[in-house]
Amino acid sequence: MNLSALRIGKILENYFKEHYNSEDKFVVKDIQSLAKGWQTELFAFTLNRESNNEKNIDHLILRMYPGKKLATSTKHEFEVLQILFESGYPVPKTYILELNEEVLGHPFIIMERILGEDMGEKFTQIIEQNDHEALSEEILPQFVRLFVQLHELNWKILANKTKYTEKESPYFFIDRSLNKLEKQILDYKITELLPLLNWLKENRNKASLEKAVIVHSDFHPHNIVLDGDGKGFVIDWPGAYIGDYREDLGWTLMLMEVYTSREVTDTFLKSYEKLSGKLLTEINYFIILSICYRLFEVTLTIRFGSEGLGFREEAVEQIKETAYHIRNLLVSLKEKIGLSIPETEKMLDELEHR
Repeated sequence: MNLSALRIGKILENYFKEHYNSEDKFVVKDIQSLAKGWQTELFAFTLNRESNNEKNIDHLILRMYPGKKLATSTKHEFEVLQILFESGYPVPKTYILELNEEVLGHPFIIMERILGEDMGEKFTQIIEQNDHEALSEEILPQFVRLFVQLHELNWKILANKTKYTEKESPYFFIDRSLNKLEKQILDYKITELLPLLNWLKENRNKASLEKAVIVHSDFHPHNIVLDGDGKGFVIDWPGAYIGDYREDLGWTLMLMEVYTSREVTDTFLKSYEKLSGKLLTEINYFIILSICYRLFEVTLTIRFGSEGLGFREEAVEQIKETAYHIRNLLVSLKEKIGLSIPETEKMLDELEHR
């Protein structure tokens, strides 16, 4: 069900009145569609609440999950955001979790809107201007501080989100990842990735646990909003889980390698090591693990459509528009472990000529 912004506004006005069981007057204004991700749609709006000659105005975000069977992801993100907010980590405050799809056609969250700018836009602008000073002294340190701060939180605040205990094998997390990847690859018959999976399994000894943390799973500048004072708030938490901190870093480094440059990636890595006080070991293994995940989700979405991973229908078109980054992944894979995946290269050729 696709609803117009105006229709969503009217539904929300009635919803707030019923949700708060109030005689107050609720007016939704200035509703606008924001950027759409692979799994969610975002709408910004203001909520005017009038009662006894008093008027409150809140700037809010409606985060809607239009994919299939995403109630669990919606609930998970809402709970993670609440726990992180209570811990003092900079995330938007959440107000409402609604799993009843009859309201808007999909489950949704309503949360605080951080009025400010997308750090990703600032990050991209600095790179395009080749401003090394601003990159190394301003934007990257702030980005890395938020990352390190996350990894320094006690993972046990999300203990109910994991089966992990400190008595587990030091290979608990990597075995979980490899078993999940293998099952998905075999279930969907994406067999061209089996050589990559086999390399990961053969080199499993490189992934002994160093430190369990809360993993964001998609930590990049576009998932950070800077408020009017320049403070950063981290958004987009449906994939959060407990894992090795290098799983989080591997994903971020993979994205940086294919979307920016080796110089930017190295600067980020050195900054993380300096601020965290940790010398990263075997990080290339986790970058390769992230490449495998990325190739799997992209191949699955292209081959089977958006429903394969619960993505929005428009996800396939977004993948087509950024297909070049998949080629960069293949180049990186070749450089790191000498592995080529001809079937994926052929898929990209066909995709670009459709």
